This record gives sequence, structure tokens and C-alpha cells, in this order.
Amino acid sequence: MRYGVAIPHANRFASGSALDRMAAVVEDLGFDSIWTSDHIIVPEGSSYIPEVMLEPLAALSHLAARTTHVTFGVSVLVIPYRDPVFTAKYLSSLDVISGGRLVLGVGIGWLEQEFRALSASYEERAAQTDEYLAVMRNLWETETSSYDGKWKQYDSMRMFPKAAPERRGTIPIWVGGNTAPAHRRAAKLGDGWHPINMSPSELAAGVVAYKAACADAGRAPGPVCLRHMPNRPGSDQRVVLSGTPDEQAADIRAYAEAGLDELMLAMPWRSLDELATSLRAFMRDVVPRV
Repeated sequence: MRYGVAIPHANRFASGSALDRMAAVVEDLGFDSIWTSDHIIVPEGSSYIPEVMLEPLAALSHLAARTTHVTFGVSVLVIPYRDPVFTAKYLSSLDVISGGRLVLGVGIGWLEQEFRALSASYEERAAQTDEYLAVMRNLWETETSSYDGKWKQYDSMRMFPKAAPERRGTIPIWVGGNTAPAHRRAAKLGDGWHPINMSPSELAAGVVAYKAACADAGRAPGPVCLRHMPNRPGSDQRVVLSGTPDEQAADIRAYAEAGLDELMLAMPWRSLDELATSLRAFMRDVVPRV
């Protein structure tokens, strides 16, 4: 089992010094990966999405310079928000600079007002995501690139660097989402599946569906990485990955048996000290029991 951390980079955490400390904590404690999240512009009065939030690719560039061996990525980059040619170039450049440590989590998005503000198509976001991912693959995996799609066309164009040399010209794409279309997109266009907030039994069913979609697409399944954002506990039910270290370790073993390869923690930390204390306790008290 690999362990990752989706760091907060909003509000009090939205600074270079906060990114520096979080990067050091995650890497020094032995986590395998560090992740940012994606929102660009949000409605006034939003209760869920903070108004002050660093752009995820800019934050990743900073994190790449402050770490040496953890992998890093976005969980998830909303693909229709950005031009795919520019995004492909930015990501391949970042992968080269970091020595091949980038993993790209992707999604189709859901916040309609944000799509409108970015002149992106909310109604066609799924089809646009598929085409944009194909464009990025095309630019990373061909020497001289041509593409003729609905939203993007180019002929005999050159874009370098492709990715870090050890990547052999591509960057891993993990497709986010818990639904059947996400399984199909992950199987057809991705290198892994990246669900969110599933119990071990729900994940087990999802892994079966993902592997079936891979078989239909004629491709081998990739890693499964779950983003865990704890829900509020019920009156009589323990939340997964809460309770004693033994209980949490048992949950992780259940996830492993269900087919999970990487567990990403995204917790409601209120301060840098609380983040460091929580992650230290997890690696000290829970992981050895797994």
C-alpha cells in the first residue's frame, strides 16, 4: 500500500511558506505522494469551496522544487478548464523539471458557474474531457503530432519536451470518478482509476467494474488510488479510517483486499501544526499495524 496526502492550499494554507512546511512534513514522514486540488474561480458565498485558493499547477511547481522523491499530482485537474495543448506542454515541462515524478489525476468537473466563467462547455464537458485527454496523449506520445477533433485541430506540429526521459514519452493519467462512465474513461484513456470516498465494500465493487471496463477496452488495469475525505460520523456508525489505530489499520487491510493500491488522505486540518501532528500519528501508530 502506498500513502499520499492531498494538502490544503487555500485560505491560511495559501502561501509559499505553508507549501514549504507541508512538503517537508509529507516527505520527511515517509509518505509516497503529495497532491493539490483544482478550482479557479468560485461563486460568491460558496460554503464548500474557498475563495482564496492557489492554482494547482502553480502550487505543484513550487512543491516540485521543495521535494526530492515523492510523486506529486492534482486530485483532480478539471480537464475542460484549460487548453489541452498548453496543459500538455506545462505538464511535460513540470515532469522533466521534477525528474519524472508527476502523476495526473483528471476529472470532468461539476461546478456549472465555474465552467461559464472560464468559457468552457458544461453541457459537453464529458466529451470535451475525452478529446482533450486524447490531445494530450497525442502530443506526449508522437514526435510530429497531428490531430483533427471537434475542439482541437493541428497538423504536423512539434512540441517538446514530451516528458522526463525515464517516462518514455508519456505521463500517467488516473481518471477520477465513482461512476460507470468514469470506469470506461479510465479504461480507455487513463492509466489508473481514482475514486473518492468509498467504503471497502464499495471500492471492491468499483474495482470489479473498472477491471471489466479495461477488459472491454483491451487494456490492462492500472493502479487504484482512493481519495479519502471523511464524512461526518453518524450517531451509531464509526467513520472509515477513524477510531483506534487498530481499527484504522483494519480498514486499510480491507481496502487492500478490495484492490486498493494507494490511499490518499484529505483531512479537514485547521492548522499546519494539526496537519503535522495528524500525519505523524498516522505513520507512527497506524501504518505499522497494517
